[in-house]
Amino acid sequence: MHDDERILALMAFLNCTADVAEALDAAMSQQDFTHKDVIVHQGDENAQIWLVLGGKAQLQVIGYEGQVTLLATHGPGELFGAFPEAAVSNMDVKVYGHLTALQIATHELHHLLREYPSLGAGLSRILGKQFNTILDRLASHVTLTATGRVYRELLRLADEQDKVAPPPVIAALALTAQTTRETASRAVNALVRRGIIDRDKAKMQIVSRGLLESLII
Repeated sequence: MHDDERILALMAFLNCTADVAEALDAAMSQQDFTHKDVIVHQGDENAQIWLVLGGKAQLQVIGYEGQVTLLATHGPGELFGAFPEAAVSNMDVKVYGHLTALQIATHELHHLLREYPSLGAGLSRILGKQFNTILDRLASHVTLTATGRVYRELLRLADEQDKVAPPPVIAALALTAQTTRETASRAVNALVRRGIIDRDKAKMQIVSRGLLESLII
């Protein structure tokens, strides 16, 4: 991504002026990661923050028995890392697909916040939205069945035309819905049999959004 494109992205993500975006861009370094790269390991000391420009980063916790739980997935315009202070990471941050992000040291972001107080409003909006998303995911895990979580995730992935392109990878869908691959596969196949979704190699199309919503229990 070119300098001008990064600055425009920062202005959009943070709702800030050009001078604030330019100062932030000058303090950040662009980094590119490939699928399954681990940016931060659980247990590592971390003193960095990343702002996602493109792609997805998954926050995963590994339990005592090796089970993986997905806490959140962060995409363009979202933040992950150590904030407000450097800390030992209690999760892995793993790349899904290809990820482009801007990195800044935690202490450097503090310096910029003192110099540009208006930057705080944009950061608060991003962090508040991410907090609400995590609470929503937690509520779903408590109140919905495993199949219901799979169906809810399909609706979340669909665009305005009720299409998911490319179609979701079942293993990734299962991780996001916090269930097994077998459960997610059975849930999706049941939708195909009932004609609620159509699926091919290029896309997954939700044929009846109302019926799918009614199955989220």
